[in-house]
Amino acid sequence: MSKKQYLSIDQFQEDATAQILPSQPLLSSHKSGWNNICLAQYSEPAWELPEMCSLQHMVIIYTPKQSTNVEFRTEGRLSRLQHHPGDSVKSCVGIMPASLPFTCAWDQEIPSTHLYLEPAFVSQVVHESIDPDRVEILFEAKKADLLIAQICLALAAELEFDGSQNSFYADSMATALSAHLLRHYSTREPKFREYEDGLSAYKLNQAIAYINEHLSENLSLSAIAAELNISQYYFCRLFKQSTGMSPHRYLMQQRIERAKQLLRQSELTVTHVAIECGFANQSHFAKYFREHTGVSPRQFRKM
Repeated sequence: MSKKQYLSIDQFQEDATAQILPSQPLLSSHKSGWNNICLAQYSEPAWELPEMCSLQHMVIIYTPKQSTNVEFRTEGRLSRLQHHPGDSVKSCVGIMPASLPFTCAWDQEIPSTHLYLEPAFVSQVVHESIDPDRVEILFEAKKADLLIAQICLALAAELEFDGSQNSFYADSMATALSAHLLRHYSTREPKFREYEDGLSAYKLNQAIAYINEHLSENLSLSAIAAELNISQYYFCRLFKQSTGMSPHRYLMQQRIERAKQLLRQSELTVTHVAIECGFANQSHFAKYFREHTGVSPRQFRKM
């Protein structure tokens, strides 16, 4: 008997969903430079997907404008659920493991935000605590999960403003999401090591030096973790224990401090200061500068 065929969709390909959906995403990270996580927002009419599987793990947040019936069929199991306009965002989370064949249908237009995670990234993000070959994420048709909803909305907000080249933030969120999925939605919960003292003084200085040496570049979280020879998950946790802030926040703080120096001590335009400090563009720079200082770069220069 021949094996049943179904579509395999690589969600990291920009035109991948054209095979299964009637329209393109309203918002997409495909051109943002994000490496391990991808985001797409849709508002699709009533539709039925062909039998398919995603090459990436999928996390879906539904934000219905009207009561909508949704059906999932996975490996012969049928899951029927309803989404309503009054539902909390955190209660409308769906999880679809990579390579799991499924079909899905819904009877009303329903806005949704999709996150896609590379399986290799998920299994390696805490490589000290789990055998990557034994990682298996579980299917959930509808789950209440505040952290997943917050990560999804934060990434969408970042992308909507200007997510280009901010792969460091995306990697930070992807790391947190991966660890959360492994803790709560996998067949084997990893034995996370608990540390209380943060990074050693040597490794902390090593991390800070690396960040400061690469401020003007599109710095990646994975590059710093690799420099210290630890996983991204543990680097994020231990760095925050040592400094009181996340690596992304520290990076932004250092970039702003360098920007202050350049605004005071050089004749560089604001646009050139933004580039020298590793920001994607002037508007991206102005947003973070105002968040940290309360004034715009031009106002700061006049002070």
